[in-house]
Formats: sequence, C-alpha cells, structure tokens
Amino acid sequence: MSKNKISNFVSYCENELGNETWIPLYKNLDSDDKTIDGSQYSCLAPIVGREVYMDSYGWDFSYGSGSPSIILCGDDVSYEEHTSEFLPLVFVRDFIGRKEKYNEILQELVLYLGLYNDTKNSKYIIDDDNGKEIEVIRYSKKEIVIRTSFLKAFMAAKQMNLLLFFESSFHFNEEFDNELIIKQNNIRYDKFSNDSYVKGYKNFTRVVGKKLIDCQKLTEKSASPFSLEEEYEDFIIEGDEHDSKYHSCNPSILADYFGGNPDAPHYLTQIFFSKDVMQRYYNASTEYEVSDSMIYKVGYWQLKIDNNSKDHVCVFLGDLGRSIPNSEQKYWKCFNIGAENKEMSNTYFERSMLGKWSNPESPDLIFKGAFERFQSEWFEHFGWYLFLPLTNSDLHCFNTLHCLTKNEQSEFDSQVLSLVKITIDSINVKGVKAVMPCDESGSIKLFSAFLKSKDINFDAASFLGGLQGVRSTGVAHRRGSKYEKTINRLNIDDSDLVFAFDKILEQMIELINSLTKILE
Repeated sequence: MSKNKISNFVSYCENELGNETWIPLYKNLDSDDKTIDGSQYSCLAPIVGREVYMDSYGWDFSYGSGSPSIILCGDDVSYEEHTSEFLPLVFVRDFIGRKEKYNEILQELVLYLGLYNDTKNSKYIIDDDNGKEIEVIRYSKKEIVIRTSFLKAFMAAKQMNLLLFFESSFHFNEEFDNELIIKQNNIRYDKFSNDSYVKGYKNFTRVVGKKLIDCQKLTEKSASPFSLEEEYEDFIIEGDEHDSKYHSCNPSILADYFGGNPDAPHYLTQIFFSKDVMQRYYNASTEYEVSDSMIYKVGYWQLKIDNNSKDHVCVFLGDLGRSIPNSEQKYWKCFNIGAENKEMSNTYFERSMLGKWSNPESPDLIFKGAFERFQSEWFEHFGWYLFLPLTNSDLHCFNTLHCLTKNEQSEFDSQVLSLVKITIDSINVKGVKAVMPCDESGSIKLFSAFLKSKDINFDAASFLGGLQGVRSTGVAHRRGSKYEKTINRLNIDDSDLVFAFDKILEQMIELINSLTKILE
C-alpha cells in the first residue's frame, strides 16, 4: 500500500505537477493519520543559471525567506528588496507564536494581474470584459493555487522561470526500497529511506525535489492572460432568416465615410433583432440600465440601439463589433432577424443620421420621459411630490418598465404591477389632503376629486380604478369573473396583450399631460 502511495506521488510530480489548470503555490501534504507529512512550495527563478539550480534536488528557497532587509557588509549598509535571486510567490508570515501564522501572496503578482481579494470566499478574482467573474487564486490555510494561464502571463512579464518544490515523507512498517536519484531536463528529485520518526511505524521513504517550468518569451500576447485577438460574430445584412447574407461586425473591415474598405458593407448597416432580445437587460436591473436609445452594462460597456420601433430592435453593424464583447455578440445573434421590409424608427434616424433632437416614439419611453419631467417640475413648483418617489428597493419598477416584447401573460402582469406601483400606489395622499381637505379615504377617489378641483377633464376614477382592478383581480390574486369584467372595462384583448399594454401606457401619458396643465 505504501509503495503505491509513493509511486502515485512520484508519477504526479513527474507528469501532472505544473501542467494542471491550477498550479499549487503552497500546499500542506500532512495526513490526519500521520502516515504522510510534507509540503509543496514555489518561487520564480532567474533564466540565467537554470543549469546550476537544477543540478541539485534541494530546495533553493525556504519558507519565510525573501523579505526586504538591511544588508551589513563591514561599514557598508544597503537595502535589498529581496534577499535572494529567487522571488517567492507566497510569503510565510510567522510571528513565532506572538500572532497567528498566515500566508501572504506576492503583491506584485496581485497588482500586475489586477486581482480583487474576495476575503469572504477566500479567493482572488477578476472580471472579463463582459463582467463575468474569473477565479484566479484560491487560498486556505492548507493550500494556495493559481490559475495556470494567469501565472504564466506574470512569468512572461517578469522573464523568470517557475520552480515548484515538493517534499513528502511516507511512514510504513514494510521494508523500504533502495535510494534513488532522478535527474531529468526539467525535474530533479531524490528518494531515500530510513528509520521512521513517527511512533508506530518502522520506516519512512522521503521524496524531495523540484520541477522547472520555463517562461515564454516576452510579447504582448504572452504577458496577458486574456486573448488579445478579438472575435467577431456575423449578422444578417440582407434578406430574411431563411435566405440571407451575413457579414462580420468587425469595425476594422467595414466601409466608412473616409474611403476605408469601399467594397464592404458600411459601418452603419442596419441589423435587426426581435424585441425579446431586451429581456436579459430588463430582468437584471442592478446589472444593466436601459434608456432611450442606449443599453448600459454598468462599468463595462454601452451599446447604442433603436428601441423606438414597435416590432424590432435595430443596431448598426459596426456598433455591435465596437461596443460589446464577443460573448454579448453571441447573445444578440440568437435574436437576429432578417432585414427585409424593416427600417429604423424615425426618431433614431433623426438622432443618428441627421444629428437632430428627436422625441421618442415608443409609449414606454414617452411615458418615462414625461413622468420624470412632471415629477421634477411639480416639486420645483409646489415643494412636494404628487407621486411619492420610489424607494431604492422599488426603483427597478421604473427602470425596467417597458412595452411588452411578446404576447406573454407573465410579462403583461409584471408590467402592470410596476406601472401601478409607480403611479397609483405612489399617490401622495397626505400631500393632496394638505392642499385640498377631503373626506375621501381611497387614494384613487381622492386623486380624482383633486383633478376635478383643478378643472382637469380626465376620467381618472375609471382609468385608474380599472388599472387597479387588473392588478387586484388578475395579477395579485387568482383570476375569475371579476377579472374578465375588469379587462372588458379597459377594452383589453387577451389575444393581443402587447397592443393592450401600449394603450394603457398611452392613457397614462394622457393623464400626465393633463396634470401639467396645473403647472401652467
């Protein structure tokens, strides 16, 4: 049994160590039953002199070595950043019992790779260009490992080789093998046996040595853990989904207004997508922000879009390549539809092609713009809000309010809930009563009475009452005959919920426009 363990460890050191996805920078190999004790360690080594330090199996670097120090030589005093030509990747901080011992990763490595120390989860991480988290270093008291591609990038930048040290003693009662010394091009180790120093065992065999991993030549590519070669997706530029012509969104190969690539499609070629491409961004309001003609991934990218058309979303071919990473291009490609018989909205045409100010066309964007202006002007005029501002935890209801992307009941329900929360649930009952004493207790009846007192000719009771009814009888509770009556009251056709919600938004826009007359 012991011979198998020794053989497996030697095989691991010879074949796997340094070739894994995760390279051990430090590892405690002690077993609970005390049949094995040992460890692994690491350091960077200079390229020059590799023949010398690979000529012996002993460790060239020990725990706790390599810290900055003052050097005394006769009367000369100097400071050395490292007291060795070898550079530790893990510093063992030992305070000789005064404080708890711990391991500290070389800060130059952390800073070069731009890593964040997630202390809660014991790992160092970095985000890629689309915000996807990548684990680079994992650490615990017994082990520290690093992702190989990132370590090799640091090695190339430093132009230093990697030395991986290993030492493990195996305790047993069988007879031991003869001593063995192995010396190969990139690995050097010694295997020897003697009387065991662990109670209950007769003998031990120790394997101790090191393995060399050469660094790559220094280039921009080798010094980066990320691929520097951008990948670009192809999108439909002509025809429909069945008979179509595709072209890459790589901006560098597209035609422009300065004579570049004259035979290629233009940077401003219109590419079309189904509306449900937007669901990813509406469903993650803390990660993405959707506004009129723009999607933001906070901290990473922003993409100009035409979201004013009723049936599709339009993006310029070059913007797809310049503004979003390849992983996001792949997502958009899943929703790519043919360009035949489609065009951008008039709003986007005027903004992007003519450089003019242009009002939005889509009901959701019109409502949100009008509502924000109204809230600001009302407060500036009267010093209080007619609709109470949403709390931070409810702000997503406004940010993600949108026209339906498909004829889907669940999406209709969620948007009705958001619209009711923004408006009906936010009516400032206390503020209204302060300027118009009234015995009405219900917010809708009070609001309706307030409008009448201001000579506003809008049937708020019917519209807001109907909308509240849709929420109460169909969204918040099980549907029944009351729901059928309510949707009929608002002329909602279950077979065309996209049109129905657009009409609700248009009525809400009419209400907001009516309220602005009070300000006039």
